[in-house]
Amino acid sequence: MTFSYEDFEVGSVAQLGSHTFLKEEVIEFAGRYDPQPFHLSAAGEASPFGGLVASGWHTCSAMVGILVRDLLSDSTSMGSPGLDNIRAGLNLSGSMTQCG
Repeated sequence: MTFSYEDFEVGSVAQLGSHTFLKEEVIEFAGRYDPQPFHLSAAGEASPFGGLVASGWHTCSAMVGILVRDLLSDSTSMGSPGLDNIRAGLNLSGSMTQCG
């Protein structure tokens, strides 16, 4: 079934997949896009996070992938007009899973 914007109702819920962040993937992404010490190695133990954590940009990118694969790929979506109020909630370390 192809979804259009009008098909989505306020308060509706959709079951989406998940993404598991592997240590190697967290470090690779950080090296390319967000090279802060706590994203690059376990030496981030001296950081407020107490170890390696995934970049917030990495978790946002993974969530967009989940949304497109599981919901928007069969829709009339032509892209996003933008996002407001993105907040980091839980810090994800290697081998943690983010669910949609």
